[in-house]
Amino acid sequence: METVEQKVAREVLQQPEDIKIGDKTYKFYPPSTATLILASEAISQLPQVKLDEKKLAEDSLYAAKDCRKLGEIIAIFLLGAKHLTETVKAPQTKRKRLFWGLLPFRRTVEVEQVIDRKAELARQLLEDLTPRELNTLASQLLMRMQLADFFGLTTFLIEINLLRQTKVEETTAFGQ
Repeated sequence: METVEQKVAREVLQQPEDIKIGDKTYKFYPPSTATLILASEAISQLPQVKLDEKKLAEDSLYAAKDCRKLGEIIAIFLLGAKHLTETVKAPQTKRKRLFWGLLPFRRTVEVEQVIDRKAELARQLLEDLTPRELNTLASQLLMRMQLADFFGLTTFLIEINLLRQTKVEETTAFGQ
């Protein structure tokens, strides 16, 4: 069990926290602003559904087809904006035939491949976790996301934008 002092020290020092999903362990770092923006973007793509209390099961199952974004949202939280993709150099063998196809020639070159870590993790989350585990994981991550600070920053900037002068009035001298 972690003490309050240890939790505070981890938050202040921005140390990563280990989160185990299946047989893999992921390092969860405090979120960057880019991570929060990407997560907000993905959240805005979730379906806008109003569930009828009388038909809760039917409405939930009907809306489930549009909820693949849940895995993507949690993957963004876990990986962070910097680690959503990874560029890897992989050897690839190219074959050619020389002298009118008589001599085979092989050459190995390194090709850069972009691996979409977000899509891989999102698929794994949706396939391996139950809805309850997914809900618990999302709740835990949201509690650690420093949303109050992000909300304060955006609210402050919106207020500045509202206070900005929008109309310029010219003053003219009397009689002109």
